[in-house]
Amino acid sequence: MFRSLMREQEPGSWEHMRDYDVSFERLADAVDTAAEARQGARWEGPDLRMRCTTTEPVYDWPEGAPYDGGTTVTWNVRGYGSHATSDDKENRLTSLCGFTWSDEEGRRMSGLPDCRQCQREVQLGADRLRDR
Repeated sequence: MFRSLMREQEPGSWEHMRDYDVSFERLADAVDTAAEARQGARWEGPDLRMRCTTTEPVYDWPEGAPYDGGTTVTWNVRGYGSHATSDDKENRLTSLCGFTWSDEEGRRMSGLPDCRQCQREVQLGADRLRDR
């Protein structure tokens, strides 16, 4: 239902996080929270079926957004968990959620970040369908 509704909209008619209700983000957050609580350690991360991704033409991503798809790097920041950055040399110490750190505090690592906001932005940038 959501994907067909979204594809009927004109390109650029929704703005990331401004049209939060239209894009089902609040409902998707509630569904993800319930799924994580129910599945525990088996939870595979956010379900993107009710979310727009950076590859959908209906979604207009704001100028200066920290991430608009592409490659990301995950950093473990001592005392603050792991965060993701775009693979941009200029902003490598500012995460997708806006958190910043110094060169000495972070080290690169593999996998998705612990930070829920960073994780969501990374997964919104990947057009990944669930096989359910």
